[in-house]
Amino acid sequence: MRPNYPFNCWYVAATSDEIGQNLFTRRLLGSHVLLYRLQSGAVVAMEDRCAHRAYPLSEGWRDGDRVVSGYHGLVYEPDGRLVHVPSQENVPPGVRVRAYPVHEEPPFVWIWLGDPGAATLRPPPRVPWYGDGDGWASTHEVLHVAANYLLLQEHYLDLTDVFVTHPEAVPPDIEALPPLDEVEVSERSVSYTRSTPPSRLAAWEAEVTGLPAATTGIRREEGTFVSPGLHVQHYAIEPDGDRAYELLRIQGFTPESPDATHVFLQMTRNYAVDDTRVGDFLAAMFHEWATRDAKVLSTIQRRLDEDVHPRRDINVKADRAAIRARRIAADMVDEESGRLVLPGLFS
Repeated sequence: MRPNYPFNCWYVAATSDEIGQNLFTRRLLGSHVLLYRLQSGAVVAMEDRCAHRAYPLSEGWRDGDRVVSGYHGLVYEPDGRLVHVPSQENVPPGVRVRAYPVHEEPPFVWIWLGDPGAATLRPPPRVPWYGDGDGWASTHEVLHVAANYLLLQEHYLDLTDVFVTHPEAVPPDIEALPPLDEVEVSERSVSYTRSTPPSRLAAWEAEVTGLPAATTGIRREEGTFVSPGLHVQHYAIEPDGDRAYELLRIQGFTPESPDATHVFLQMTRNYAVDDTRVGDFLAAMFHEWATRDAKVLSTIQRRLDEDVHPRRDINVKADRAAIRARRIAADMVDEESGRLVLPGLFS
């Protein structure tokens, strides 16, 4: 059965600091990919498999910018071309391993594993405050979750679980999240907004902002399914008569396989930008929350894998954005498979 993720999409392959001069490998969308930097600093991504036998090229070594297989010593250029076979004089014409388009915009390195010709038509998504800028500070983390990527996308498009899974995150005067203010849908993205009534600060909010716990203010929450490979959350605390304390959580969701996902997390804030204590506190807190989320989602994935008689789950009002996101991903998969029929095209 075909996986439920599209291949014609930019995904995060790694963070910039994960890739250096050494050969590095990661499984992405079911394929083992070799990543390394040329002497110029540019990133190379190619199939991590020798064309002669299925030995990983990552188990070999570098000869300048070339890669030498650790089995029979075959040599490959960075573009994947086979250029030397030690056991014979001639090189079989046209032999190569696949090289993948990559685009680096720190802290992320993006990869395109679909139709190479389509990569130039769809640049990687851009996000406001993507890196450290004036008045903003960031932390980064890489995680692995034993669950399908859509379970993660749906989880972060519906935060009503917070009262059960993260009760300490909820401001003390809020007993239920209000309905979504708006859900906006475009051809390839979904976003929602929600505003809460004024309430006092949760303990973590007071800790990171430095405001008194009795401070009241509204919370403005925005979540966006930017693409199957990227999710962005914007959380703003807006005390009465004070500035907005904004936190941006950028998450690259890259399927390792149908039942596992790499998560590349960047958190950017516009407060306490020079206070490493606040950055460390937020990083530790969100790591603990992400670990809790991963346990829930991996449990769901195991149950789905074990179901002898799969059935359709019900949806509730809070699932509006998640339903739209799943539909977009399904349409992209169907389009690649030639199954998507546009309305009126053959009528």
